[in-house]
Amino acid sequence: MDNASWLPVKPNMKFAAGITIRTGADGVADISINGTSSAVRLTNNTTLQIPTMSYVGSAREGDTTTMLNLVSGSILGNVKKISANSRYEIVTPHGVAGIRGTDFSVEAIPTPDGKFDVTFNSITGVITVSAVINGATVTHTLTTGTSWEIGETPQKMAEQIQQNYQSQIMGLVQTIENNANNGPGAKGGPPPSAPSPIAPPPPPQGEPAS
Repeated sequence: MDNASWLPVKPNMKFAAGITIRTGADGVADISINGTSSAVRLTNNTTLQIPTMSYVGSAREGDTTTMLNLVSGSILGNVKKISANSRYEIVTPHGVAGIRGTDFSVEAIPTPDGKFDVTFNSITGVITVSAVINGATVTHTLTTGTSWEIGETPQKMAEQIQQNYQSQIMGLVQTIENNANNGPGAKGGPPPSAPSPIAPPPPPQGEPAS
């Protein structure tokens, strides 16, 4: 997609389902999805699509359906405990993570051969992850402090790395909550110092991010 088709993100901007957000080499974007029930940070050089984002009733108490497509790069986030009928999934080029109520990080880093190194991290809570490896579906349940690089064996993260993730997530959640309390209606979006471009979405589907 050429640069002319991308628009700059502004603080407290609302997004509709179908949006694509992209950060540059020095970019960071903090967004909230389905009210403040989910906070996600895009790190630099990340492209994230939000194909599905909807809820029935209150975003905090009702049933929600959220699908994130991590095209490339790295995201981390916080998802508050969702209802039994809710669905929150993160799709990557080589695997899928199912989130229930978790602090997480997901990476999809391009490699020189045109493939991706994909890693799922459970910072706090439980994540169910799966990927097709050599024609067979492999599924793991990651508990707090556990990491899985697709193709390898799940392992515990170093304590310092886990603490660094936790610190970033605390800052992310605080930013989203501050925007929710003080913003002019719309919530989320990147910090003012780190604008990121978005691709205009197709006709809105579902509820806007707030």
